[in-house]
Amino acid sequence: MSQDSKWYMPTMTTVLWWIGLSILVSVLILVFFVVIVWRVPALKDFKDPAAALQSIVTAAAICMGGAFAFYRIQLSRTFYPHMTIEHEISHRLVGTNYIHIAVTATLLNSSKVKIDLRKGFYLLQQISPTSDAVVESLYEQTFKGRNSQDIQWPTLDMVPRKWPTGELVVEPGESHRETFEFIVATGVESVMVYSYFYNSTSSGTSQGWASTTIYDIVDK
Repeated sequence: MSQDSKWYMPTMTTVLWWIGLSILVSVLILVFFVVIVWRVPALKDFKDPAAALQSIVTAAAICMGGAFAFYRIQLSRTFYPHMTIEHEISHRLVGTNYIHIAVTATLLNSSKVKIDLRKGFYLLQQISPTSDAVVESLYEQTFKGRNSQDIQWPTLDMVPRKWPTGELVVEPGESHRETFEFIVATGVESVMVYSYFYNSTSSGTSQGWASTTIYDIVDK
């Protein structure tokens, strides 16, 4: 993984294409208004030609500004970091009373800029076994009370992760496998694994990428 700064800028051909398109649109608008002025007799009697010219220039400027704004929006979307996360989970018995769970998150950079990850976390929740009382309480909170958007299953473990700048860098089109391990009691049958990686380039602290996987231990 390279740690050098690498930002992908638009090519000169692309920039020239957008400039040419803006100029062409402006010229077409100018010609359109000139034709209208000469075709409609009432417009020929304008007492203030400067006002008509100002209207034409204003319309042309609006079109050029719109074209430039569209160009910038497309650039922002094209060169904004995008990442997908896939989980690979396995488990094995350790000792006589514990189960080792390995979670590998494959981070795929599907954008055109590199992604320098600084922090994230893994969350392990227990789905089964769960008592009827807990299930009924969760149902009331989520589907009736609307106190939460997702079912808040009992948490077994939540582990934050942090990396120094440049340590976990995923280049455009490449992937990185990040593995973490959990230890649970042998009575646990089904778990939910949730991983979240923050977008370090975003001004908001809650923006990033997440993935959720339900894993059945008893069926494996």
